[in-house]
Amino acid sequence: MKNNVKQSKDEIDTSNSKKIPKEVSQDILKQIFKNLLIAIFVMTYFAILNLANYKMKQERLIEDLKVFSGTFLVIGIVILEKAYKKDSGKLAIPAIESIFMSFHTLSIMHVITMFNYNFMLYLLTSSYIIGIYFVLKCIIIYTKGRRDYLRQFSDISEIVKKDEPIKKEATKKNGENKEKQNNSKQNEKIDIQEKEKVLNKKKNSNNKKQNKKR
Repeated sequence: MKNNVKQSKDEIDTSNSKKIPKEVSQDILKQIFKNLLIAIFVMTYFAILNLANYKMKQERLIEDLKVFSGTFLVIGIVILEKAYKKDSGKLAIPAIESIFMSFHTLSIMHVITMFNYNFMLYLLTSSYIIGIYFVLKCIIIYTKGRRDYLRQFSDISEIVKKDEPIKKEATKKNGENKEKQNNSKQNEKIDIQEKEKVLNKKKNSNNKKQNKKR
């Protein structure tokens, strides 16, 4: 019965450990939401460029692409400096993504003219590829956050398991010491009682001798 109770308790503990706390899950969901917003922004950006290709002249479009490329580059450099100061890998990734968008925007017209691609199809394929990238990134963020939490929980449980035998040994030693102390006290009492008996016998023998002399 005791073993079954222990097994059921262990199963409950493992099921509770698999559930991510609200604080951790909210942090993961915030990261996923931010990346989904960036993916939507990039896809709308490419859609705006497609509309501008139909309504604007090519010279004006090239100038606008240079401006957009410059803004992406400045944003990427600013975020990269913050990541360097804070020594944060999380900030370094969006900085690299922004710099990539800068080079991609700047190379759109060169790639289209060099390989004779269609402007609309090229931007559509680019938006699809970047959208797939951000979806995979969100999946990685979720799995990594869950794995890190479970690893941290397993490390804590291992530490607790290692401490349990030490505590058991300490309790055993304390019990043995208490038993030794109790035994020593009992032995001392026995010795005192025996000494008292010997003294009483001596007194009785002395009294008897004195009575005989009288």
